[in-house]
Amino acid sequence: MSNNYRKIVKGIMYLVLVICALMALYPLYFMLITSLKGSAAYVNNKLFIPKNPMVDNYHYVWVKGNMLRYFLNSCLLIPSGLLLYLFVCITAGFAFGRLKFPFRFVLFLSVLFLMIFPQMLLSIQIFQICRKLNLINNYAGLILVWVAYFGPFGTYIMTTYYATVPIEMVESARLDGTGVYKMLYYIMVPIAKPMIVIIIVIGTQSMWNELPFSLLLLQTESLRTITQGIGLLKGQYGLDDTILSAAILSASVVPLLLFLFFQRQITMGAYSGAVKG
Repeated sequence: MSNNYRKIVKGIMYLVLVICALMALYPLYFMLITSLKGSAAYVNNKLFIPKNPMVDNYHYVWVKGNMLRYFLNSCLLIPSGLLLYLFVCITAGFAFGRLKFPFRFVLFLSVLFLMIFPQMLLSIQIFQICRKLNLINNYAGLILVWVAYFGPFGTYIMTTYYATVPIEMVESARLDGTGVYKMLYYIMVPIAKPMIVIIIVIGTQSMWNELPFSLLLLQTESLRTITQGIGLLKGQYGLDDTILSAAILSASVVPLLLFLFFQRQITMGAYSGAVKG
């Protein structure tokens, strides 16, 4: 009786998981089949695979919509921002998590406090600061804003991770004469590789999908990011859903590949140990 009960419960659990997976994948499926249709085919058949799939929408998006230029801009901009983002998150997380200095707790609370502000609330102040520093239509300004806005969350993740590292490891390194920077880059960074992978994924997706600050600071068309290009695509060209679906799918390729490539690390990141015996 107990075995039958377990089989029933297990079957119901798998059924619920399959339904949830289908619900999560359906929007992607709908966008894909929509991007392969023409306007007439989309009106006559919205829910099913088109009889004659076409790739003209992707050609329109990448060539006439200038998405290739926006894609290359994002691919050049985000790695630069990610390097500074990682440097800030790793060093600040190590300092808050394992070093002792005056006002450490107050400063850490101040970093957490920065996470509560929405982007639109900060837009006026950020624009005024960047204008005074001549950072409008400048990638350096957008990178600094990205790091300042997304950095607190990454710092929080690294702080909580480094706080779990045994203090004996830090004290042992200090007794051996290891400096703070050597301790960080030769001991703490290798230990925290699972969490570093996680904040790389989080930081890349956050920067790739970010729109308000990009619209605010990059006002020249040749400097636009891919998300910014999609946001302005419909208003500029008055496009229908088929072309917009192709544009959205094109922009989502990098985040999807990033997640699939680092899926194992993301799943195991929260359970990975740090102490070597």
